[in-house]
Amino acid sequence: MPGTRLLYGVLPLPGRIGQLVQWETGTYLLFCASLMAVLLTCRAMRADEDDGLVELQLAVGIGRWAPFVAPVLVSWGAIAVLALGVGAILTGLTRFVAELTVPGAWTLAGSVANAGWAFIALSALTCQLCRPAVHARGLTLVGLGGAFALRVLADESGAGWMRWLSPLAWRDLVASYTDDDPVPLAVCAAICVALVAIAGALYTRREHGTGYLPDRSTSAHRWHVHGYTDLLARLAVHGSAIWAATVAATSALFGAMASGVAELLVPGSATGSYVGKMAEGSPVEQYLSLLTIMTVLLVELAAARRVNTLALEDRAGLIELKAAVGISRTRLFVGQGGVALMEATGLLVLSGTSLAAATGARITDDHAVARAFVFTVSQLPGLLAAIGIALAVVGVAPRRFGIVWAVIAWSVFARFFGGLLELPQWTRDLSVLGHYLDVVGDPDWVPLAVQTAIGVAGTLIGLAAYRRRDLGRG
Repeated sequence: MPGTRLLYGVLPLPGRIGQLVQWETGTYLLFCASLMAVLLTCRAMRADEDDGLVELQLAVGIGRWAPFVAPVLVSWGAIAVLALGVGAILTGLTRFVAELTVPGAWTLAGSVANAGWAFIALSALTCQLCRPAVHARGLTLVGLGGAFALRVLADESGAGWMRWLSPLAWRDLVASYTDDDPVPLAVCAAICVALVAIAGALYTRREHGTGYLPDRSTSAHRWHVHGYTDLLARLAVHGSAIWAATVAATSALFGAMASGVAELLVPGSATGSYVGKMAEGSPVEQYLSLLTIMTVLLVELAAARRVNTLALEDRAGLIELKAAVGISRTRLFVGQGGVALMEATGLLVLSGTSLAAATGARITDDHAVARAFVFTVSQLPGLLAAIGIALAVVGVAPRRFGIVWAVIAWSVFARFFGGLLELPQWTRDLSVLGHYLDVVGDPDWVPLAVQTAIGVAGTLIGLAAYRRRDLGRG
């Protein structure tokens, strides 16, 4: 299928379960590790400099290299822990799946680590080139898109040498569960070190608080803002547009992969048996339920980041300024939560519409179009639960916002790997993703009602705590 080949690349033959794992699940792991590397490195390196933390560190006598080396080492360590987890899980699965091997598990883990380390290095480079953190992050994400395009071009042209140019294609050089070649792992790791060294050389020649590229973070254009809510809406426009483009493109890409799904997931095949452990129902239902986990995941990430803005502004002292001009804490909290909910709801509808339109152009059997839309939109209660948990954390302990990312990460893990690891059903149900209504049969409203209650309760708990705790603390 052209769409499947576009997203995942070329499936190695003869298509054993291990090869399928590194081809499909490995693609998601590479993207997630790369995205994690970009966000973590830009936050720890450039954003700390923008906030004045690096200047404070230098003022108390910390070494000149510490603000550069520390974020790189911490980010590399985080990716290493992720890769170790991947290797350990896949190694454990060798006891249950004969076609999975220990060398394949650890070469795939090495490929995930190299991809993450490569984008840490690229993020370190863009942090030297760009003045504000948001521009460094955006430029690196453009690089992530370019790496994907290079991987597709290498697949379609058959030019093997092009795979060396894209960290997302280094996995194909290693060929986990096929060749398990460790040499490309070592070479790619050396490339990552070399890129970090180049970033370090730029860091030594860059003046503190500046970048090599022109600063376009400010504009002479003036806004005519009418109230706090109008300000929030205007500030959210740029970010919402980026998320909308990402969600629409991803959903359309997944929908374009729908052709031939019945043949791919035919009962009794290796692929069908593998996917059958992850999702239930007909091939169309299995396929769309797994795809909507990824599309709704993007929406929940956007919503969580929007709520986290409230905690970041509190830490930066901006909330105190807003409160000083007469904006109540209730209005601050409800305003940010309301913007997050409206943005996420719009993204969810856009995702469902894009997925349904692209799916309808490929397949119409088994209520595919209706399921594509309903499976997406009916996960709104899960989105409410994620926002409610995020608001509760912001109200009670904003410095522990990592709890929200942990909840989302567990939800993805439980939905994709819970069945493979034969986890109890109740643990797999502890997820803010994957609970939806089906257009066929009697709908199960209980999980959606529970998620809605969690969202409402989390919001009320967060609001009560936010109104009573000291600003800048928690």
